[in-house]
Amino acid sequence: MMSTNDRRRGGSKGLASRTAPIRHSLVPAHHHALEKRFICFAIMAIATFLSYSNLQTRNINDSSNGRWYDDTVRHSSDIARPSRINTLRIMHGAHKKNEGNDVPSSENLERISDGGEGRSADFVLDTISSVFTAVDEQHLHDGRVVRELSHRVLSRNIAQSNVVIVSPNFGNEAHVFTDKNIRDDSTMKDIAMQRYYPAKVALEQGHTTHLLPTSTKFAEGWQTSSSPNNKYNSTSVGWILLAYFATQKLDTSIQNPHSSIDDILSPSQASSWLQQTTITYMVFPISAKATIPLSSILGHEKYEYEMDYTVNKTIEMTGLTAAKTLLESNYKLQLLSSSHYFDEMNDGTDQAYYYGPNALFQSVNALHRFLYERAVRALRKEVNNIRQHYWQSRRPNDDTNPDQILEVQFHSLLFATQGLDLAIPARSSYTDVGNHKECRGSQKGGRKERCDPKLNARAMNDTIFLDCPHRHNTLNVQFVDEHDTSRRVDERTDMEKSYGIMIDLNDGKWMKPKDEMSGEIEVWSGSEDPSKAEAVCVKADKNAILPRVSCRTRITPTKIKAVSHDTNKQHPDRPNLLVIMIDPLSRQQMRRSLPNTWAMLEMLGFVEFRRYTAVGNNSGPNQAALYSGKPLEGRQGIRTSNNSARTWIWDRLNDAGYVTMKAEDGCISNSNMVQSIDPKTHHGKQLHEMFCFSYDRPNCLGGKLAAEHLVDYTRQFIDTYNRRDEKTSPQTKPWAAFISFIDSHEDSATLISYLDGILLNFLQDIPMQNTMILFTSDHGMHYGPGFASKSGETERAQPLLYLRMPSFKKLNQLRQNAQQFTTAFDVHETLIDVILGKPDNPSLVDNQLGMSLVKPLPQSRNQCSTTHAIPSKFCSLVDDTNQPEVQVSPQRQCTFMIEPPSVFSFYSDIPQNNRPQWPSHCPIRRNHVDNDSSGPCFCATNNRGWFDCSNMTSINFNSEYFSLRSCSHHELDQQTTLDIHVTENEHLVRERNALAKQTMKRLAGTHHEDDIKASFDAQPNIIFLEIDSVSLSFSERHFPLTWGLLQKHKIITEQEDISCPSGWCAGVFNKTSVVGQSSIVNQLAALSGCLQYDDTQEELKHYKDGPQTHCPSGGKNSFGVDEETGVDRDHWIFEVAKNLGYITFFGEEFCYEESPYVVQTQSAFTLDVDLTPSDLFCNLAKDWLKVNGKVNHQLKTYAVEYDGKEIPNTCFDGKSRGEIGLEIITQMWDEYDSSPKFAFLNALAAHDYSLNAAHASLGAENYDAVVYRFLSSIMARNDSRDTYVVLRSDHGLQGGPYPIDYATQIEHMHPWTAIIAPAYHPSLSTGPFSSNQNMLVTGFDIYHSIRYLMSPNKKQNSLLFDAGIPRWSYNLFQQKIPSGRNCQDAKIPKEFCPCMDERSDMAPSFYVGHSERPGKLLPLPELRYDWRTMRFAAPRLPGLLLP
Repeated sequence: MMSTNDRRRGGSKGLASRTAPIRHSLVPAHHHALEKRFICFAIMAIATFLSYSNLQTRNINDSSNGRWYDDTVRHSSDIARPSRINTLRIMHGAHKKNEGNDVPSSENLERISDGGEGRSADFVLDTISSVFTAVDEQHLHDGRVVRELSHRVLSRNIAQSNVVIVSPNFGNEAHVFTDKNIRDDSTMKDIAMQRYYPAKVALEQGHTTHLLPTSTKFAEGWQTSSSPNNKYNSTSVGWILLAYFATQKLDTSIQNPHSSIDDILSPSQASSWLQQTTITYMVFPISAKATIPLSSILGHEKYEYEMDYTVNKTIEMTGLTAAKTLLESNYKLQLLSSSHYFDEMNDGTDQAYYYGPNALFQSVNALHRFLYERAVRALRKEVNNIRQHYWQSRRPNDDTNPDQILEVQFHSLLFATQGLDLAIPARSSYTDVGNHKECRGSQKGGRKERCDPKLNARAMNDTIFLDCPHRHNTLNVQFVDEHDTSRRVDERTDMEKSYGIMIDLNDGKWMKPKDEMSGEIEVWSGSEDPSKAEAVCVKADKNAILPRVSCRTRITPTKIKAVSHDTNKQHPDRPNLLVIMIDPLSRQQMRRSLPNTWAMLEMLGFVEFRRYTAVGNNSGPNQAALYSGKPLEGRQGIRTSNNSARTWIWDRLNDAGYVTMKAEDGCISNSNMVQSIDPKTHHGKQLHEMFCFSYDRPNCLGGKLAAEHLVDYTRQFIDTYNRRDEKTSPQTKPWAAFISFIDSHEDSATLISYLDGILLNFLQDIPMQNTMILFTSDHGMHYGPGFASKSGETERAQPLLYLRMPSFKKLNQLRQNAQQFTTAFDVHETLIDVILGKPDNPSLVDNQLGMSLVKPLPQSRNQCSTTHAIPSKFCSLVDDTNQPEVQVSPQRQCTFMIEPPSVFSFYSDIPQNNRPQWPSHCPIRRNHVDNDSSGPCFCATNNRGWFDCSNMTSINFNSEYFSLRSCSHHELDQQTTLDIHVTENEHLVRERNALAKQTMKRLAGTHHEDDIKASFDAQPNIIFLEIDSVSLSFSERHFPLTWGLLQKHKIITEQEDISCPSGWCAGVFNKTSVVGQSSIVNQLAALSGCLQYDDTQEELKHYKDGPQTHCPSGGKNSFGVDEETGVDRDHWIFEVAKNLGYITFFGEEFCYEESPYVVQTQSAFTLDVDLTPSDLFCNLAKDWLKVNGKVNHQLKTYAVEYDGKEIPNTCFDGKSRGEIGLEIITQMWDEYDSSPKFAFLNALAAHDYSLNAAHASLGAENYDAVVYRFLSSIMARNDSRDTYVVLRSDHGLQGGPYPIDYATQIEHMHPWTAIIAPAYHPSLSTGPFSSNQNMLVTGFDIYHSIRYLMSPNKKQNSLLFDAGIPRWSYNLFQQKIPSGRNCQDAKIPKEFCPCMDERSDMAPSFYVGHSERPGKLLPLPELRYDWRTMRFAAPRLPGLLLP
């Protein structure tokens, strides 16, 4: 092969170093002489140079005045080894130190000091590497979590919205940017966009963006010089979509007083603002500092590991006052991001507190414990680290200052909302996959550390959904009947008597006076008059981290307004009315999440309106249309419009003598939507206040779901007022109940599933006779990740509507109208017509908004565009759904969805040193050759299975490239020695050269001899490294070193100039798509260009002996047919490579014999390669089965899993599993230096199904360092300019517990694909290679490109051997992929298509690939009739953990 050593070389060994400034200070308590300071600093400089990083120490001077002094020293660190310091603050290079930044507010800062005495110590603290990596507040603002939140929240531009960013870096004046001045040059705007990603997205999305200094007085309104007339009052901003707070000052040139988050969100500053303004989401920082004198750390006689020496510590917390303000305003506080993560730890009370993503803080005490526990655990690790080093290297004559202070900082961002949204939308926060049958351990109550439950589309029928916390069930409150004279009633405490209740504190342990005096009981009642209270709640252990709550409801009959005798005479049988509203819910989502309810509605004879369409973007206009029949202009309409001109339907029913009720199962204490109008109904107001008393997950009030409380209250209402026999109760009045469930108002699409069983039972309890029932929603989901797709926008416009009339009259007309376009205006007219008998619009005019649905609708309703009330933008969406297939414009570029937020981002934002991690290197075990006396030894090689080698000192066969030796069976990684020794097989080289010459002769008649020789001389080496189950986003999160290498060698494009300055061209293909769900179909595409299914539109060859394989036919030059198998040699890349003279390698990191999960056993091809570690792993698997006594067990060798809790990263004689294949490839490159080589390795490092999300990516992060070292070494070789590297994954994560999350489902479609090509290799054309990075790419294109590298036709930039190349594929190195390429063109199945415009369903499902198959996914379920309860029941229901 022609050498390319004379070509220009670029590149370098390793990544470019990246500076990470380190904060360091060591300030003496008293002034030192200049000479002594010089000596100290000299010692410090030497120590800094010798250590990886430095610990920060700090002294307090003039502490009586509260003055804090510190200096900043910045150091650089290499990217491959992050610096470690004890203070968790990184001052980024672009940020300047603010001397006043650490000055806490004396009013709001909490200090906790533990007493203790210590002795001064002689110890140089500065020479010790810290346990943790420094993180400051700005690190969290720069994190991936905040970026994902910004796209998720701020893409919600459905109405004129405001975004507020508060920071000390905005100077002393407020600035506002609207669509009118957003393009104006502004230094402040540039600062905001550079430092705060929410500001960047808000401005780009066109939100009115307010940049406010931390000195802003929210209670007084804020002013901005950018607004008209130099005045801008905060009270005029009725709705703020996001309020984002930052408190770290980065610019010392800005002179403004420092304000902590407790100052900004103090009750005096923020309470009135929160009452006047609807703020949907808030994000704010909290922090804790733990300090301890060095003397108390070292003042003990001896070192004992894990002993708590942190007695004399001080903990300072910031954020508790802000949290208190928001909690009192009914905001729910959740953990968004954090500087540290520790695994759950039991506190000695059998209660483990979870502080991962979305952790809920229900009280200030809970947040207090979080900050305290995080800071103390970090401090304790640092102290133990220092003590350990101290007793290992103590020098009695050290002269150090005994007043040094060790400081550790902890930072977090909290997410606040009054709604149900999670900080990071993830179904895993509402589920416990460990409870799945596949994840349970062999012992009762036990669990596996890792499992793959393979959740199906009916995951809601599994036992994985969380129930309300069981601790609440030990508390019970009851209303007391005034006529009850039982002993317990007489013995009630004064508190119980004043509220008219009884309290059971613990399963029959009734409350006593001493309990009342303890102050641990809190009672809320819906009325000051106990006889009028319809709701009451009790909180026990109210100061505990997790208090217990119990609530009770009832209906106290009220006097109804008398109506005229004529009304009763004209309408003696006025029907009752029940309106069940679910806010929001689309028709499609109902079928996904409420299948049993759907079946019950069909069974009960409800009429479904399948063209029912929304009239507005959100709840306001749609509910205003339904409840008032009049349009609503803008989000502020309900508050600002003249409501005297708007008559609500419950008001009209009140006037007509109905007893009314309106309630919803949530607490939105300040809203400018329908909730804010304070409906004047007879019942329901107390229930709204009750739901604000407490909150727990999943949407629980005490031990019951909020929806259960609402349904119970509705049942009580119906039972109280339902018409019975007129003779026995002639005064009974008709009733009307309006109930609204907001459980679906969260964008993980999980809580809605909890309603299925509740609604199924409730529908069977409703008295159907003489009751009109409306089961509806106001619109589909209108925000969140799913809404970003075209299908999400479509579903927003398609709410559901089911009607059941009080009688069979006009039922036929109703069914006819159900086939036409209808809106909430029509429903309003129908309610007035049926219930009151006098529609507002008796005439049928085409342009009127609403028409009664029990009267014929005009022909104009057959089309959306001629239905007056439906906005045209909705018609353009819903009309598409009437077409059999989504039509795709050939000129439209494939648009990928912005990937949803992922819980894995929470962990990846935390430096690896600040969370659990695997050992960075495998331990090198003692060689058991020295231990022959302990028992016999057995050996194995790639040619021989296990054999007795007790008397052999070495194995030296020319054909063996690995050997194993195992003596005296113990733990796997302690008993086996492994030797890898690849040597060139000269016979193989001669054989492969001869085969290449035969191949060249096939071209003699069609190509010139010189062209053929030039093509074969240009054959490069190819390394195809596939890392299984890694999406593009996963790689960005957990492969930082490899990404750094790719960025170092990325293609540079400046106008029309494309270059690769380093000599390497690294391309990342940002729009790579899967072509199927599993590894097999995606590997089949990349390694053979074939399909697993037949495609009648293509000319394919069908191989049906064994697993069916369908391959492209055609092409001018072929390698012939394998006579044994009958399969063409033109498909399987290993056969192609051999025929072209390549030495081949195929690697899996497990024993794949008989495995049903690999392409080499599940296709028509036979794997025959020159080198493979398969025999190595099979021998290890067989040895493992023998060691564990499972030789005769049904466990297959491919199912042997070496990873475990104790040995997460399996090691074999000092080598990790992921290093073995790469070591063989490295030696293969060394030994076969004169032959072209092709190596394919499938790595399993990311294939971790740990139930703990914090651990699931640890193997991948370890493998990142392995890949980085391997690639760096390959690129530094003398022959590296003849090597192409394909770095790819087959698909995103699809196994384990996390495919239940929407982020995982979307990421599954976007596998990581990158190619590193030598810049000056003749087969590379940088223009197409660069442009293809942003085009739709699949494994078929990878296959085509590799085939081109192996046999390039230089004159035509095509292939010499083109037989078997898929017609629908492209050569990434030479051909530009068209911008209009779509999934149909690329052979991507519809259910895995990432192009939003081609999908009719991209909503969250319960597993990858299920959402686009409604026919198979969503059949009408069969309900089971239970004769014991005399009702229909679903097999299993979410929230009920049935066996």
